Amino acid sequence: MMLPSTITWVLFAGLPGTGKSTLARALAARLDAAILDKDQVRSALFPGPLTDYTQEQDQVCIRAILEAARYLTERRRAAYIFFDGRTFSTRKQIEEVLGLAAISGADWRILHVTCADVVADQRLSRSDPAHPAKNRDPELYRRIKDRFEPILQPNLEIDTTAGIEDRLMAALDYLEGRQAGGLR
Repeated sequence: MMLPSTITWVLFAGLPGTGKSTLARALAARLDAAILDKDQVRSALFPGPLTDYTQEQDQVCIRAILEAARYLTERRRAAYIFFDGRTFSTRKQIEEVLGLAAISGADWRILHVTCADVVADQRLSRSDPAHPAKNRDPELYRRIKDRFEPILQPNLEIDTTAGIEDRLMAALDYLEGRQAGGLR
């Protein structure tokens, strides 16, 4: 296997139910990418009744993911490291990952995944027993939306209101450095 010359860390920012995980899986199927999903990590580290969704538990999970990303980057195990399962709703959350990317010698990209409120509400109102985060619901969406900070770094907004199929090429072009249009 040929080692990638540059590793790119990709933050999937956005509110719950906007399609971050769906987009991450679709892109990973087309790229040499590892998905590090906070919800999956939480489920593994704190199974069942041990899950409490506190900020402290979130930080334990994020530290584990960041350590895994550093490890994968040092060993050049994938061209892309996807950070999924976190909203990246604060500057501090984004800066924490981008700071370690710089120390690790990785490039970075931010995909800001959005959709219409009514679509997110519909998605979150449906029961999804396969999703590891059991606290996802329309109320969580509204609480995070009320305090979501603007993303100051360059990013590409991907609106998944109509699904992801027609947005995949724009996301691939952005990740592979072939597109500057649409950046914020």
